[in-house]
This record gives sequence, structure tokens and C-alpha cells, in this order.
Amino acid sequence: MDNMVEVARFTRPTDAHALASLLQSEGIECYVRNELTSQTLGLIDLGGVRVELLESDVQRALQVMLDNGYEIPREDEQPEEIKTVSGIARQFPFLRRFSPEKQIILLFLLVAVLLAALLFLYPLLVKN
Repeated sequence: MDNMVEVARFTRPTDAHALASLLQSEGIECYVRNELTSQTLGLIDLGGVRVELLESDVQRALQVMLDNGYEIPREDEQPEEIKTVSGIARQFPFLRRFSPEKQIILLFLLVAVLLAALLFLYPLLVKN
């Protein structure tokens, strides 16, 4: 009996379903996992939405993915962890090009500036 194997992980369910549809159109049975958890919890990232399939179909699925522009990690490459900040950073297009560490710093600075502006403007708004 074959084991289920993860072939891709996404932060958005729509991306996972696009890959699942592609694989299914090629006759490869697959399963989208953690979709409801991802949608229910919103910005809290618990590992992403996963596309899983039978171990016997992995090589064929990887070839279909390569042929259609999906990036496949090398065997010696460790998969990159999905971090909570990456889910939040996707909401701000200018943050996408930065590393997760810089995204955290920039989000912190953005919140600090917004709070400072609010504290500065609050007395002006209250007087009127």
C-alpha cells in the first residue's frame, strides 16, 4: 500500500487547488490538505495548504509540475519553512521582495509609525 506524500505547500488554498486541478487533469489523484484550517484561522499560518498524493505518483507529478512552471526543490535542498510573517507580508506587495527577517522589522516600523501618527493626531481631532 502506498503512503501519501506532500509534493507542494502553499499559503493560499487557491494556489493549492490550481495545482491539484492540473494534476487531476493529468490523471494523478491528489488531495488538498489543511485548506479549511488555513481559511478559518486566516493570518495564523500552521504550515500551509498542502497538496498530497500517492508515493507511486510522485515522479510523474513532479514532471507535470516542472512542465507547467512549478519550482521543484533539489533533493539535497531542505524545504523552506513557511513562516507566519510571510502570510501577513503577502497583504503588503512592497514587502514581498524582502527576507522574512526584514519583513518583520518593516512591519514593526510600519505599525510604530501608524501608532505615532495616531497619537499625534488624536489631540487635534478631539479639540474639534
